[in-house]
Amino acid sequence: MIDVENDVFDRVYGAMEYLLPEGCFSAEYNPVPPALPFATLIEMDNYTDTARRGTADDEEFGILMYETNVYAESKAECRQITNALDSAMTRLGFHRLSLRPVDNMNDPAIYRMVGRYRAEVNQHKTVFRY
Repeated sequence: MIDVENDVFDRVYGAMEYLLPEGCFSAEYNPVPPALPFATLIEMDNYTDTARRGTADDEEFGILMYETNVYAESKAECRQITNALDSAMTRLGFHRLSLRPVDNMNDPAIYRMVGRYRAEVNQHKTVFRY
């Protein structure tokens, strides 16, 4: 498995930490944010690119998908944080698959946006748009 989760999380958080209170960015899903605004960046999938698999036993390329969740008290604040997160993911080489508002079932007063991103990563941790 090509594991870049900590690298991706740290770089994205570094690019947007000024927008979030301390402790309000997580790599784990949290249906009830402890404070607002709150954001998550979760690795949802990590699989081998079989079309580019060589004869060696080592994985050479992996396809990764990340999901973002942003929770805020207002649509404007949520979109501001989402835009910063989107820019950070794009700068890392990830391709946005989707980005949309989602009803927040636990508290309809909280505005929520969900994004999905995908990229291919080689064994040297180089990210390629996929």
